[in-house]
Amino acid sequence: MKANSYEYKDVWDDRENREKFLDLLVAKKVPEEAHPFYGRWVKWFISQGFELFRDVEETLAKVLESLQELNVVEWKQRQGVTACRLWLFLFPPEAPDGVPLPKASVAEVALEDGVKKQWEMLIAALHKILQTRRYSVRTMEAYLGWWRRFSEAVHCAPEELTELHLREYIEKMVVVRNIASSTQNQLFSALQVLWSLGLNRPPFEGRELLRAPESSYIPFVFSREQVRVLLAGATAEWRLLFALAYGCGLRLNEALSLRIKDVSLERGLVIVQHGKGGKSRSLPFPSSLKNEVDHHLLERRAMYEADSHAGFAEVDLPGALAVKSPHLATSWDMQYFFPTKNPLREPVSGRFFRWHPLESTVQRNFKIICRRCNLPEPAHFHTLRHSYATHLLEAGVSIREIQVRLGHSCLETTMIYTHVRSPSSLTAGSPLDGMEVPGLREPWSPFAV
Repeated sequence: MKANSYEYKDVWDDRENREKFLDLLVAKKVPEEAHPFYGRWVKWFISQGFELFRDVEETLAKVLESLQELNVVEWKQRQGVTACRLWLFLFPPEAPDGVPLPKASVAEVALEDGVKKQWEMLIAALHKILQTRRYSVRTMEAYLGWWRRFSEAVHCAPEELTELHLREYIEKMVVVRNIASSTQNQLFSALQVLWSLGLNRPPFEGRELLRAPESSYIPFVFSREQVRVLLAGATAEWRLLFALAYGCGLRLNEALSLRIKDVSLERGLVIVQHGKGGKSRSLPFPSSLKNEVDHHLLERRAMYEADSHAGFAEVDLPGALAVKSPHLATSWDMQYFFPTKNPLREPVSGRFFRWHPLESTVQRNFKIICRRCNLPEPAHFHTLRHSYATHLLEAGVSIREIQVRLGHSCLETTMIYTHVRSPSSLTAGSPLDGMEVPGLREPWSPFAV
C-alpha cells in the first residue's frame, strides 16, 4: 500500500495532531531538547512517501535501509527510526479496505513504558554485577550499549526473552549491518552475560555457531622514516606525546593516564599502571627524549604552581586512594604528565582541576598532522604502537621480550608483527630476485636511457 504523502501532510499540518505527538514524546520521556529533531524526522518521513505496510516494522525496515543508503550516522538512524515508530504508533496508515488501523491506546503506551522500565532495572542490576566483578570501564560501556540497543530491538519484556531473540539479533547484526568478527564476538559475550547473569538462564544451545572465528589482521605500520617525518611535522603541543608513545609502545589511554611519578628519568623507566586488563608493566625510557622531558617537566611544574595558587591543582585518584590519602589529590607526583591547556569542571562537584586531553582530541590532531605530512591515510594513533613492536622485531629483539613490553597475555597476539617485518629483516628474500627472466624489465634507474 503506497503512502499518500499529501494526506499525511494534512495530518502533520493539523496543530492538534502535532500536540498529540508532542504529548507522546513527553510520555516516552524523550529529552525536551530532542523534540524538534523528532519533528523533523517525521516531516522527512512524510516527504519521502515510503511504502506503508500493515506491519509497522516492515515500514521501519525500509526507513532504516534508506538512512543507511544516505550514510547517516548510527545514532541518527536510531533517532529517525524511533521518531517514525512513534508517529505510526499514534497515526497508523489505513488498511487496504479504507478502515483505519486501531490507534495506540493509553493502555498500550503504559504497557510499553512498563516493559522499558523492566529493561532499565535489569540493565542497572547487570551494571552493578560487572562493577563488582571488576570489569574494565570500556567493557562495561560496550556491554551496556549492546543491552540497550538489544532491548529496543526485541520489543518484549526480559522474562519473555527466548534463545531465538538472541540468535535473530546476532544474525541481523552480521548479515544486515555487516559488523566485524571482533564486534560479533563482543556482542555475543554481552548477550551471554545478559542471558546467564541477568536472567539466570543456562547457557543457550548453538552458542558456538554464533561466535565468529578468530580473524588474522595485519596492522598498518610506519617505516622509521615516516615516524621521523611525523615527529618533525608535529606541533610542540603534541610532539612529546607522539614520541613517547612510539618510544615505549604505549596505547593512547596509557599515554594520557601517565602521572609525573610514572616517568622516572633517574631509573630510566616508564611505568604503566593498570593498563589493558588491569595489568601494569615497566618500560625502558627512550634516552633520546631526556632533554625534551626535562624541559617539559620545568614547564609542567610552573603550570602546577600556578594551579596551586589558583586553587584547582586537584586531580582524580584511582580506586579508594582518595579516601585513604586525600592529600595526594593536590600533590605534584600525582599530576598528569600530559595536561590539558585549560582546567576542566568536574560535572558532579563542579570543581575545576587539570585533566588530561580527551582521546578524541588526540586522535583528531594526529590525523590532521598525518595529512599535513602526507602520511598514509590508514594511520591512526595506535599505528605508533604497531610500529614500535615491528621495529623492535626488525632490530633483532626476541618476540618474548616484545610480548612483555607490549603487555600481551598471549604470545599469539604478539606474533602478528612477524607478518609485517620489512623484507630486509628476513634471512631470505623472494626466490624471484636474481632470476633472469626474458621479458621482465630491469630495475628502474634514473640514469636509464
